[in-house]
Amino acid sequence: MNIIYLFCFVILVFCWIWLLPILCICIFFSVPFALFFLSTSIMISLTLQWWFHGQVTPNTWLRQWVNCCPWYEWFPCNRISIHETSIIAVHPHGLLCCGALAGIHFIPGSQTVFCVAPLLFYIPILGWCIRALGCIPARYDIMSGALKQGFSVIVVPGGVPELVSAETGDDCQTVQRSGFLRLAHEINVKVHCVFVKGECATFTMWKAPFHDQRVQLSLKSNIPFVFPMFLGWYGTWLPKRVPLFLNIRRIETYDKQEYYLQLQHLQKKNKALKISKESLKL
Repeated sequence: MNIIYLFCFVILVFCWIWLLPILCICIFFSVPFALFFLSTSIMISLTLQWWFHGQVTPNTWLRQWVNCCPWYEWFPCNRISIHETSIIAVHPHGLLCCGALAGIHFIPGSQTVFCVAPLLFYIPILGWCIRALGCIPARYDIMSGALKQGFSVIVVPGGVPELVSAETGDDCQTVQRSGFLRLAHEINVKVHCVFVKGECATFTMWKAPFHDQRVQLSLKSNIPFVFPMFLGWYGTWLPKRVPLFLNIRRIETYDKQEYYLQLQHLQKKNKALKISKESLKL
């Protein structure tokens, strides 16, 4: 047995000595390509941001093709269509806003625009495509322009802090913000509140300590202070196939306290609700 162990050790050492120079050579020659790709990607992203600044494109061929895919069947979840120009505020954020995307934004005939973090538009490939998928930077002036053009705007007010809270698995943890209410009052459009039951169950996130402190830091810095490991469907990055239920309520006021009181009513109404996959196959 000692001879076998010695033989295996020699083979491993030989392979390591043989592969190490090749690895160093590959790294040496790949650095120029990486630098070229990095600089090119930055230039493309900056050019696209300048070229399409303020433009809203909810009806591209890519968006229409994605809308035809039955994303709602994956979980499944019910679908919501809103035909009047309005702000659609979705709670909670979760990790990927699955309910807002599969149940409102990516459904046949939808012409909504989805507000996302402006930083996403500078990510190579992803940032070049999301505008064609009906997304806009979550900026006051761009959101205002989309509403004035007659498009309904989907916002997830909880943003990054609610992403941190998603690790608890509690759909009812809410970060109260009111900028979208001021915008709706200024443009004189209605506000629809949507609560997604099951959103925080689409991914399993590691529950790190100092939760409340991390939520406050995320609120101030807009940086998600979470452990960068999450598990979806069978341990992949796909969301789990858990039933999602979207419950909507039209809010007749622009007052912050009244709005979040209405949201709490929606949360309490749906907290004890039992959802079956059969009931959501609409």
